[in-house]
Amino acid sequence: MSARPEAPPEWPRGFDRHQVDQAGIGLSMTPAERLRWLEETMDTLRRWLGRARPAADAPRDKGGP
Repeated sequence: MSARPEAPPEWPRGFDRHQVDQAGIGLSMTPAERLRWLEETMDTLRRWLGRARPAADAPRDKGGP
């Protein structure tokens, strides 16, 4: 019989906690790492520019409450 796996730590909840965690990640990076992250993010956003579908093309919900 194998050992029982440990329960994963509880994930933080809420926007405020998420915002604090994200700020901590940014502060733990060096300025060069932050610049690289920004450049990669901007490249990704430029590729996505104009790819959103108009609302008329979005699938319609056939059901209802």
